[in-house]
Amino acid sequence: MLKINSLKKEQLNLLFKYSKMEKWSLEKPHVECQYRNYWDDFFVAYFQNELVGFILAIRHTQTFGFISNFIILKRFRGRGFGRELFSHALKHLGSRQIALDAVKGKEQFYKNFGFKSYFDVNVAKFITGSVTLPSSHVEVVDFNEKRSLANVDAYMQCLITDKSIRYKAVKASNAITSYGLCFAYNDGYKVVLNAEDINEAITLFFECIKDFETGTPIYMQISKLEPLLQTVRKLLNMKTTIHYTRMYNKIID
Repeated sequence: MLKINSLKKEQLNLLFKYSKMEKWSLEKPHVECQYRNYWDDFFVAYFQNELVGFILAIRHTQTFGFISNFIILKRFRGRGFGRELFSHALKHLGSRQIALDAVKGKEQFYKNFGFKSYFDVNVAKFITGSVTLPSSHVEVVDFNEKRSLANVDAYMQCLITDKSIRYKAVKASNAITSYGLCFAYNDGYKVVLNAEDINEAITLFFECIKDFETGTPIYMQISKLEPLLQTVRKLLNMKTTIHYTRMYNKIID
């Protein structure tokens, strides 16, 4: 039987270390900001004082939770520890609607717990220098505490103010209408866009990766719920490199 504890702040480096060893695409700034806001939703498991794995079961709201960073070290797989740790996460989230992104081909494990597949979530790849930015009249600005932090939650404030993250925004009438974030990821960088206008999205994308060397890999996560990002992917001829399946334990109308 596993001993499952809350993950302490000083143990975050263990999560980063073993994620890298297991070739897991972990987003360090994202996880650090999640920990700052949801520290009691992080778990680490041991068996006879040996580290077995990790899981995050984030209680975003009273009705919705998300499971991620579910890792069982290779030498402990096939012994039922994954089921035990996952069951702990489900109990922690209670009656909430729960979502997760399963690696393609690994969906059956979650189906055994009542989860169903609903749509694909893919990570697409762009190589700097393969496409250039067309002429744009969109006004892009850097971080400004008053404008940038207005109307965003504590988690986003943490990301926006992280010095390792490149932040760009579009300003109109002295307010932020859209923004982009860029941070280290795998062998390159990942861009996250929050925009409703395709011209703003494309401009932000290129502003986020400006000054990177030609040939630098740039990644972006896209689902069918994000048609604007799908358009960005097509316009930039981005190739899908990582496939996930978004799964839910139940759908709430």
